[in-house]
Order: sequence, then structure tokens, then C-alpha cells
Amino acid sequence: MNLPTTSREEIISVCQKITQEKGLSAVNMRSVAKQCNVSVGAIYNYFPSKTELMCATVENIWKEIFHMHNQKFAFTDFVQCLTWLFDSIQKGKDKYPEFLSMHTVILAADNSDIAQKMMQKYFVHVKHGLYVVLKNDKKVRADAFTQNLDENLFIEYVFQLFMASVVKSEPDYKGILELVSRYLYNPL
Repeated sequence: MNLPTTSREEIISVCQKITQEKGLSAVNMRSVAKQCNVSVGAIYNYFPSKTELMCATVENIWKEIFHMHNQKFAFTDFVQCLTWLFDSIQKGKDKYPEFLSMHTVILAADNSDIAQKMMQKYFVHVKHGLYVVLKNDKKVRADAFTQNLDENLFIEYVFQLFMASVVKSEPDYKGILELVSRYLYNPL
């Protein structure tokens, strides 16, 4: 028998478990309340709408995928960081099989600015991390960036390639890594 769940964190944890076992589309107020052994009203105390529950779930899964828990690791180069991101995505796909393909569809179906703002906020965070690594990469050739292609635009392009690869069912990111490596480190 499940003990009643009473915290926001525990509710999100239950949502993640449901997503892992049955998919993101199985997360709803009733299924979460049942798993938590509380009333639907108790879930609404923490999440006033299904959209807010879904956003919190999606955000937590993204955080799990993109953050190294209990590890102190400093990337020494941009390609190493990008490789880690692709590997993290693959591990996320393994743990949450339909998450990457469905989270955008489900959040878009809610037609909510909350979901869009949450995703943008998180993607800005990832892009900023990439930017910091790029700026600290001592191996980047001195003439890599120009007025037409500065570090920020480069990050935007790389992030777009990254996201396009992520949504594919069978992503092959080695070409992206080679493209980035050749541009950043090899003389043109």
C-alpha cells in the first residue's frame, strides 16, 4: 500500500515514475492522485492545473537529463561538452522512452504560455552553459569567430542542430561533432 504523498517534490517524483513506466501521456491529475494515494484535490493544492503539473514534470526530467548529479566535472573543450549532452540525451531516451518525442506535443496541446516559457528558460540555460564552455576552450582557433559569425550565433546554430538530432528517432550526432570540431579546431 502506498503512503500518502504530501510534498510537491514527491508528486513530481511520482509523475516521473509514471512517465518512465507508461509514458508522459499517462500523467494526469487522477493517475497521479491514485499513485500518491491522495485525493485529486490534494494534487490541485500543489498544481492548480494539469499544464502546471506537466510543466513541472517535463522540467524535472530535463534537469535530470542535462545535469550531472554528484559529479564534479569541468569540460575542457566544447566538443567534449557537446558529446556529453548527446550522451545524456541518449540515457534520457533509454530511461524515458517516449519523453523526447512526446513532451513538445503534449505541452503544445495545452496551448499554454507557461509551457513555452518553461522550455525557453531551460533552453537558455543549456545555451548559456555551452557558451561558457566555448569561451573557456583554449583549443579554439583564434580566427574561428568573426563579425558575421560570433560565439552567440555559433551556439544558436549548434543548438538547432542538436535539437534537430534529438527529435529524430535514430539520431546520429557524430557528423555534428565532426562539423563542430573541424570548424573550431582546424585551420580553414
